[in-house]
Amino acid sequence: MKFSRRPLGILLIAGLAALPAAAEDLTIISTVTTGKGAPVTATQYLSADKVRTSDGRADTIFDLSSGRMVHIDLQKKEYWETSLAEIGQQFAEIEEMLDGNPMMAKMLGGAAQVEVRKGSETREIAGYVCDHYSMSVGKLLFELWAARDLKAPAEYHDAQKMVYATMGPMASRFDKLYEEMKKIEGFPLATEMDSQLMGMKLHTTSEATEVRPGPIPAGTFDPPAGYKQKKSPFKQKK
Repeated sequence: MKFSRRPLGILLIAGLAALPAAAEDLTIISTVTTGKGAPVTATQYLSADKVRTSDGRADTIFDLSSGRMVHIDLQKKEYWETSLAEIGQQFAEIEEMLDGNPMMAKMLGGAAQVEVRKGSETREIAGYVCDHYSMSVGKLLFELWAARDLKAPAEYHDAQKMVYATMGPMASRFDKLYEEMKKIEGFPLATEMDSQLMGMKLHTTSEATEVRPGPIPAGTFDPPAGYKQKKSPFKQKK
C-alpha cells in the first residue's frame, strides 16, 4: 500500500484546533507551518457531528456519528471514502508488520507507552484561555495548548487517527497518542510536533488565529459535485 504524508498530515495538525463547547457551529482559521515552504492557512468547519478541514489543496470530511472519512483532492478533482473499520484493520496489519521486524520497531522508537504531562503555564489563543500539556510517544514529542472551555467528543479523536493511518509504520504510534488525548481537559488550539525518523527531523506547528461562530453553509460536508470517486486505499482486497 502506498502511503501519503501530505496534505493529510497538514490537515490533521490543523484539525487540532477546536470543537464547539455546545451545539453551535464554528469556523476555525489556523496557521500551519511544516518547515518546508511558506506557512499554510487551514480552514475548519465544525458542527456537532461533522468536521471539514482544508488547506486549499485537499479537504478531509469526518462524519463522527458514522465513523466515515472522505478525502478530496481539489487539484485532481477526485475523492475517496474510508471508515473506522477499514482503518482499524490497517492498524492491525501495521502492528503485525512491526512485530515481525524488530529493527524497524526500534528505529521508530517503540510505542508501548504514551506520557502526558500537564504544565502550570497558560496562554490566551483566539480568545480562549489554554493550559499547557506535553506528550511523548516513542520519538514523537508534542506540545499542546488546550482551551478549557472547548470540549471534544471522544469520536473526534478516533476520526483523527484515520488520517495518520496513511503514515505507514508511524500509524500505530498516533493510534496510542490519540487514545491518550481523550483524557486531556479541554481541546488544543495550538500544537507543536517534533519527530525524528531514520535521520530525518520534522517540526510542525499549528495555531488557531480566529474562531467564527455561526451557521455553516449547506452542502459543506458533501463531496463536490462532478468529482470522480476513487477506490479507498484502505479497501481490503477480495
